[in-house]
This record gives sequence, structure tokens and C-alpha cells, in this order.
Amino acid sequence: MVSQIEPDRYADTGFAVKDTPPEINQRLFAAMMCKTPEERLLMGLDMMATAREMVRDGLRHEAPTLPQVGMQRLFFQRLYGLALPW
Repeated sequence: MVSQIEPDRYADTGFAVKDTPPEINQRLFAAMMCKTPEERLLMGLDMMATAREMVRDGLRHEAPTLPQVGMQRLFFQRLYGLALPW
């Protein structure tokens, strides 16, 4: 799955945060580029793990009595935007 970044990027950084001034985006981008590729990868993995936990917690709140299989199907659909084919 590939994310789509809006064409109005700031400072050629690839960031499309509209509520942040361009000079701040430049500083954020520069700070990220000072990190090693491994550090940036770990940050991305941490963010994905956090997103998964947020989805799980939301589903537990919405459907606390749903069986495990149903919860897994709903989790997949919520996280990836697609229904499981089975």
C-alpha cells in the first residue's frame, strides 16, 4: 500500500503538513535526515505498532463481545481499508 502525498509539498521535503510553516518543515526534514536509516525505520515501525494498538483499542470499545475471528476481520478491514477475501 502506497500513501499519496499531496502535490503542495514544502521545501521539497516530501512533507505535506499544511498547518506548519515551510521553514519549520525544513528543520524537521533536516533533523530526520540526520538520523540513520535504521533509526528512521524503527521510528516508522513504532508508529505502525501504535496505529495498530489504537485500532485494536477502538474495536474493543465498539464491539467488546465480537468473537476473535470477527475482531481480526474487522481489524484488517479498518487498518487496510479492504475486506478479507475469506
